[in-house]
Amino acid sequence: MVDEPEREEGNDIHNREIEKEVSVAEVMNKTVITMDINTDIPAIAREMVKHDVGSVIITEKEKAMGIITERDLVRDIIAKDRQPSKVHVSKILSSPLVTVEPETSVVNASEMMLKANIKRLPVLEDGTIIGVVSNTDILMVTPGLSTILKDLIDMNREALLSTPSTDDIEEDFSAGICESCSYHSVDLKLVDGKYLCENCRQAEGEDYE
Repeated sequence: MVDEPEREEGNDIHNREIEKEVSVAEVMNKTVITMDINTDIPAIAREMVKHDVGSVIITEKEKAMGIITERDLVRDIIAKDRQPSKVHVSKILSSPLVTVEPETSVVNASEMMLKANIKRLPVLEDGTIIGVVSNTDILMVTPGLSTILKDLIDMNREALLSTPSTDDIEEDFSAGICESCSYHSVDLKLVDGKYLCENCRQAEGEDYE
């Protein structure tokens, strides 16, 4: 029988290897919406809704020069009670673009997001944007969370991994991050106010199946 510390060390090594090998090309959203810098804000918002995306690449003379995200619309227009049709795109877009190459690992992409304090990275190949990778894309496919990815959870907690109250959610949560070992699990269950994976439930010597 493998001791618990040995098992955890083995899992940690395995997860680090997975994280190193997974590239942004494998997890990115290939739907890329581009719009000219002179497009009005309401039209950009409608395109986001139409294509169910959280960002639009802004071009000028067909050259990508910035990005507008849902957060930009909320922070710079809604929160300031500004009239969208009267705000020029150039006033709220994030520029210059911070991009990654398709073969960039999800860990390196995470580090770039944290350093730049952004949640999305356009993926650039031969001068063309072929996709957009977000911190939620990375969190959904990475089974083991390093410190970097935990920081990403904090950045996006409200959107993806906030812990709701027991009044707002059923007992079976299904998938997410175990609050004991911090590993991703597709078999979380609510135990004494915490969402635990199967291993942690068994480690506590209880059968919650």
